[in-house]
Amino acid sequence: MQPNPNFNRRRDILLLIFSSIGILGLLIRSATLAVTGILTFDPGYGSSLAASLLGALAMLFCAGLLVPVLVYTIKRLKGQEILPVSIRPVKFWQVAVLVAVWVLVVIIGALLASLFAYGWAVAAPLFLLGISLPILSLAWIGAGGLPVGSRRRLWSVYGFGMVGGTVAALLLEYLVIGIAVVVIGVLAVANPELRTVIDQIKTQVANANAGDMQTLLTVLAPYLTNPLVILSILVFAAVLAPLIEEAVKPAVIWFLGKRLGSPAEGFVLGVLCGAGFAMLEGLMAASGTTQMWGFGLVGRAAASLMHITSSGLMGWAIASAQLEKSYGRLALTYLLSVSIHGLWNGSAIMAVYGSLRVMVQNMKIDFLSGFFALGGLGMLFLELILLLTALPLINRRLRRPAAPVPAPVQSDIIAPLATSNPRETNGLDS
Repeated sequence: MQPNPNFNRRRDILLLIFSSIGILGLLIRSATLAVTGILTFDPGYGSSLAASLLGALAMLFCAGLLVPVLVYTIKRLKGQEILPVSIRPVKFWQVAVLVAVWVLVVIIGALLASLFAYGWAVAAPLFLLGISLPILSLAWIGAGGLPVGSRRRLWSVYGFGMVGGTVAALLLEYLVIGIAVVVIGVLAVANPELRTVIDQIKTQVANANAGDMQTLLTVLAPYLTNPLVILSILVFAAVLAPLIEEAVKPAVIWFLGKRLGSPAEGFVLGVLCGAGFAMLEGLMAASGTTQMWGFGLVGRAAASLMHITSSGLMGWAIASAQLEKSYGRLALTYLLSVSIHGLWNGSAIMAVYGSLRVMVQNMKIDFLSGFFALGGLGMLFLELILLLTALPLINRRLRRPAAPVPAPVQSDIIAPLATSNPRETNGLDS
């Protein structure tokens, strides 16, 4: 049966709208950050301007990454050919070169950022490279040698992960935070002591430079080390946020349905979703850590590995559920991905908690501070090694020949028109 041309065209138009709104939204955000940073600039706090302008550059960069989606969709609407994409398996020497270049980028960027007051402006291109090179390398390791589909599918799935997944996760997480704020507000009304503490925190934060992460942590350290506060942060960051993000990051794969060729193809698309999510999240987070340039970029590279691996697993499980009705596998994989994400966030929080305890105690290290700081860092390192081992092993396992799963010819994220040549857009998926 030929697909409904009108329905297919509507889906093309929806993708056109998504990419257009995404680009426009990122450009508006970029302009807002730049104007706000310049208008509120205080020469005594250069880090605030750095965070705003690097954030503006990051949004502009991500807008550029959405342009291929727009271009390929316009080509699709015009009935023009969309070529397939083939990602070759990565070789060891290629990974070694990429890692060496990235290390050099991080070192040079950190040196430039620390040499003079506005060194971060000179090093801004290195900031983009410092975030994007690890994501490119990890996505290549995960996707190399596996089926992807057309070039539009590659860029569209990546774009959905970068903008759609990130925005959806932020909205849901802000909803959770909003509910928590309302609850705290109600408790503050009934408890004058709590209200006094909240007012005191507001005053201290207002007097500090919000763009200076180190100053902000110093101000908030006495409150963040409160056991009830750290437990609440753990519940949100290590449980609720992973539950939300691992559900929304690869959500676009559900819309591909039976156009998926195999679970391996789902893994690749999940890797692309995770890469897109890691790109926008990493750029937003790292733009505010110019005082810790090297640590910020290294931390984002490690977090990108976590996002890409967990989303790849989810993509594989979603494809398995749709093609093989393996819903039990989907449920177990979701729990595994959430656990990977939650353990990562929880370990990072424990390491920060231990460091803040040392800060509050005038740099005196006690047993609990050392336990949390070293234990958190140890768990992060262990998970990092496991994920670095797992990603290429999964890729290698999925590249082994398997019995083909019958599927329709159309495999683009948007099904081709009935009048077009299917081979133009399906990327040889069949």
